[in-house]
Amino acid sequence: MLSTKLTSLVLLASAVNAEYWIFGGLKPIVTTRLDPVINPNTIGGHVHSVVGASRFKNVYDPDDLIQSNCTTVPVQPDKSNYWAPQLYHRDQQTGQFTPIPTSFNIYYLVRPGPKNESIKAFPPGLRMIAGDSNRRTYNASSFEDQAIDFVCMDFTTDHSGDPDWAERPSFFDHNCPDGMRAQVFFPSCWDGVNLDSPDHKSHMAYPIQNFNSGDCPDTHPVHLVSLFYEMIASVDKFDYWGPGTWVLANGDTTGYGHHGDFTNGWDVDLLQDALDNCPNANGNVMDCPPLAAAIDQQSADACVLETQIVDEEVGFHAPLVQLTGCNPLWNGTTGPRPLCTANATTATLVPAQISLPTNWTEIGCIAEGTNGRALTGASTTTPNMTRAVCVSFCQEKGFGLAGVEYSDECYCDHEMRNGASNTTVMWNECTNHCAGNVNEICGGPNRLTLMYTSNPPSLPIETLPAGWTALGCVSDNSTRALTGYGFTSDEMTIDSCLSTCASKGLSLAGIEYGRECYCGASFENGLGAPIDEATCNMVCAGDSSLTCGGSWALTAFQSNNTAGAAPSSGSGPVTTSSAIPSSSSMDGSVTVGSSTAATSQTSSSGPSRRNYSPRGLGRL
Repeated sequence: MLSTKLTSLVLLASAVNAEYWIFGGLKPIVTTRLDPVINPNTIGGHVHSVVGASRFKNVYDPDDLIQSNCTTVPVQPDKSNYWAPQLYHRDQQTGQFTPIPTSFNIYYLVRPGPKNESIKAFPPGLRMIAGDSNRRTYNASSFEDQAIDFVCMDFTTDHSGDPDWAERPSFFDHNCPDGMRAQVFFPSCWDGVNLDSPDHKSHMAYPIQNFNSGDCPDTHPVHLVSLFYEMIASVDKFDYWGPGTWVLANGDTTGYGHHGDFTNGWDVDLLQDALDNCPNANGNVMDCPPLAAAIDQQSADACVLETQIVDEEVGFHAPLVQLTGCNPLWNGTTGPRPLCTANATTATLVPAQISLPTNWTEIGCIAEGTNGRALTGASTTTPNMTRAVCVSFCQEKGFGLAGVEYSDECYCDHEMRNGASNTTVMWNECTNHCAGNVNEICGGPNRLTLMYTSNPPSLPIETLPAGWTALGCVSDNSTRALTGYGFTSDEMTIDSCLSTCASKGLSLAGIEYGRECYCGASFENGLGAPIDEATCNMVCAGDSSLTCGGSWALTAFQSNNTAGAAPSSGSGPVTTSSAIPSSSSMDGSVTVGSSTAATSQTSSSGPSRRNYSPRGLGRL
């Protein structure tokens, strides 16, 4: 969200220059146990909540990171990653851990200090951390300690002057009605040489005067833009029962061990342009023309992780019995870190997006049908929906196309229907994360994530009763092309319609709307003329592999045993006892009019078995 009314806005009064902008309300792109700064090329020590670029992984490669498809930051040229330890709620009765939902506000602040030093963009490849995961005390004279603190939010009550609500370096001893901000201010002075250091800190330093503004020391002369972020934790969604209620993923129950990490993925020229040419920026990104031109919120909303995650539960599906990794509870502010008592398990990396079954491929994001569902063969919904779950469902049903929509809906078919096609729209028009895996996209509003198989199932062949042939798709309207007899059935098949018409002595049969069958001796009312086959696009209610007409369109058949007439001029009105509604709302059978069928039947020289094949699967 690009709002200037962020309730978490911190007005740092000591700032000389007010130029800054905020990337607000950022949702994590992943929550997993990886840390490419502290634990490169391996599994991380504890779970982190990560925002930013889609190619976040267990090693920081700046050249790879900037190739990310997208980022959860609205300014897409910022392919950086920002992360902090996940915060958990510990249940007082069971001791189990539930992750607390989080979002981030990322601030970029221009703080040139008393000397009005030139502010530079982050150099390519820069990585840095702020805070210390192992810290359990607070040194009020340390800028590094001052840079980590917490704010308890209450938008309805003024707590000014109440020390119990004052900004502090550790967790509060009460709940926060509107959530808690866990804040990290990064050092802004760089040594100008090293993009990292053994402790991941020494190449950076805080300014001389304050942790959040001032002049850079001679040892670190390059003054970079100041980076500050707030992790908003929805602690108000959970009960507070005392110390130990809130636990960082590293086992810390005090909050002193909170920290943040950053890996640079910026288009550096763009960032420098923004720093040099946005004097009127006062929080709102839109007030910075270079950044405003690069905003793509839709891509940010649709962004999902492209890489791998640790193959372990982090608590979103069910509470954890223990924190992942070696992270026993570390209560209080004294004593050494406790040793692990539980048996450690070897964690592995797996793709963040569940692989599709063999021979299946994702086409991309497509638009729904213009006058109905694109895929109508079968459907299901489930809270565990993923692309693979949908494909497996459609594959079991014998379909070659599968599409997911609105996070938890799956649709199948052999072909595209109702004006839909396999032509993709922009990828970011599909924005709904899958209900069963937030790292995948499952369609969006009136949009399907479409998959197909390169080895489609063999389509069934409908063998028509002896003497019947297919006429194709023909016209109909409310006056009816076939007026001899009609019925509807939720089990409608071509065979059931044809056999019924034959039993009535009628030589023409037509099916529309998937479940309505009509019979007659001739086409009436000027109807029954051939029309575009694509108009007959609805599956049979009783056999989804076959087509049974469409909207005012009949899939028509003729019996060779009884001569049928061509479409009449419609000059003579036909009296009907009732009309069958197009909405398929009627039940059972209805006599549509007095039968005009010929009563004589001519036997053919032999039973002719004609194969009727459904409209072909729209191969992709």
